[in-house]
Amino acid sequence: MMEIIRKIYRKLKTIPLLGLVIVFLRNIANWKIFLEPRLKRKDYLKAKEILFKLFGHEAINELNNFRKSQIFKKHFSVGHSGDFDIMMLYTMTKMKKPNIVIETGVASGRSSASILQALYENGKGKLYSIDLPKFYANEKPGSYITSEGNTELNAFVPEGQTPGWIVPNYLRSRWQLILGDSKIELPKLIEGLEQFDIFYHDSDHSYEYMFFEYQTIWPKLSYNGFLLSDDIKWNKAFDNFLEEINVKYTNRYRGFGIIKK
Repeated sequence: MMEIIRKIYRKLKTIPLLGLVIVFLRNIANWKIFLEPRLKRKDYLKAKEILFKLFGHEAINELNNFRKSQIFKKHFSVGHSGDFDIMMLYTMTKMKKPNIVIETGVASGRSSASILQALYENGKGKLYSIDLPKFYANEKPGSYITSEGNTELNAFVPEGQTPGWIVPNYLRSRWQLILGDSKIELPKLIEGLEQFDIFYHDSDHSYEYMFFEYQTIWPKLSYNGFLLSDDIKWNKAFDNFLEEINVKYTNRYRGFGIIKK
C-alpha cells in the first residue's frame, strides 16, 4: 500500500505547478511547529508498543497517567532526558518495582525525577545517581565535536545550581547522588551491592565509557533486570556488548536501547 502511495506521489510531483505545490506543502509539514507534534506522537506510540510487550495493559495505564504529571510536562535547563526516555524510565520502574536503580548522568535531573516518582508511588526502592558536574554561566553552554564526531554540550547544569536541581524535595529521601567520574565511582558502588534491578546510562557517551559501564554493571544486574542506555547510536558500544552476552529481550528506538537480562 505504501509503495502505491509513493508511486502516486512521485507521479504527481512531475505535473507542472501541482508538483511545486506538493513540494511546498511537504516542506511546510517539516517545519518544527508541525514536525515536533508528529515526533512526540510517534515516541508515545513506540513507548506503548514496547511497554505493552514487556508488561501488558497495566503499563499503558501507568504511562498515560505519567504523561499528565508535572515531571513529564516540564523541560528544565539543557541536556535533559527526552520525552521517550522518561516515559520508559518511569513506567519500567513503576512496573518492575525495583529495590535498587542505578543511573549515570544527571544534569538537571529530569531522568532522576522520573525514576524517583515511580519509586515514591511504589513505596519502595532507592536510586543511586552518579554525575560528574559540568556548569555553565550564560543562558546556555556551547558545544564541541567529540573524537568520535558527535556534537556534545560543554556543560549541563546552570551556574548556582547542583546536579538534579529540579528533583522535588518529597522525592529525595529515596535518592543518593554521588558526584564523581563513573569510571571511579561505578565500580565502588557495584562492589557494595549484592544486586540491583535497573541500570540507565546517560553519562559520557564515548565508546570507552559506555562499554565500560555495561561490562561493570552486568554481573550484578538481577535476573530479569534491565540495562537501559541513551545515545546508543553515537558508537558501537551497545551493539558490541550485545555480541558478548545472552539476553532475553532487546529493543532500540532512536537512541534508546533496552536489554533484559
